[in-house]
Amino acid sequence: MLKHDFASHIENLTCVTKPTSAALGRCLWTCTIDAKNYWLKYHLPETHAQSEQDFMHEQLFYEEIHFKKPAWLLSYKFIEASLIPQLDHSLGKVLILPDTDLWFGSFTHESNLTNVYLKIWLAINKLAELHELGWIHGDVKAEHFRKFQQKPYLIDFEKTRRILSCDTVMDATPRYMAPELFQGGCKGIQSDLYAFGIVIYEWLTQTRLKAGSYRDWAVLHCQKLNIQLPTQFLIFYPLLAGLLQKQQQNRFSNADEAINCLKQIQIDKNH
Repeated sequence: MLKHDFASHIENLTCVTKPTSAALGRCLWTCTIDAKNYWLKYHLPETHAQSEQDFMHEQLFYEEIHFKKPAWLLSYKFIEASLIPQLDHSLGKVLILPDTDLWFGSFTHESNLTNVYLKIWLAINKLAELHELGWIHGDVKAEHFRKFQQKPYLIDFEKTRRILSCDTVMDATPRYMAPELFQGGCKGIQSDLYAFGIVIYEWLTQTRLKAGSYRDWAVLHCQKLNIQLPTQFLIFYPLLAGLLQKQQQNRFSNADEAINCLKQIQIDKNH
């Protein structure tokens, strides 16, 4: 991916950290290395304990998953922050990833149905592969599905957990939280699937769900969410219905069930 002395090749280092992330000690940059674009991710030590722990957890996840070489994992590198002289802080590690685009980006409603189907198919299969390795993502959202060289990848593994663990810490993004999480339930495969359903729903409708507070998000997900798809995407209603059931017993229990539902959808090859 990168030369051993790549730090001396870093150019155009630009801070793109959002204010809310900066307040938690998180730092993001873009840069070029040998004329290729990259993202750098770093956490300032001793600024926010939970955020620092999450970043350390992501490092451990990369170490554990590295030798399995999953197809959904971008080429990456962790290096000592001290190797990048442009940084003001030189403690800890920096994660370097290739610059990527959103997998679920914008499109016109005249988009080819076959291409829409394929994007959903490839993304759910990547999530299924993560689950098959024994992990839940724990923070599924649109920003974490990336496109690189026309292929889908997953990023941001700060909230990953073993499937059999029971994590009831409310650290998911309310926009994507399954109803059971608002009620103190554990994260699991089904909460990942619910979040994926929200990603697909917002993508197909090209809208963003809205709520004014944490309580409003809870009411939306637990009571009010009503799936309404554009006419041209109604063929995906069974998939969304299976992913976004409010009661766990009615929701797809694993990604394979969602994939099997997709297999039943017939796409007119002329559209």
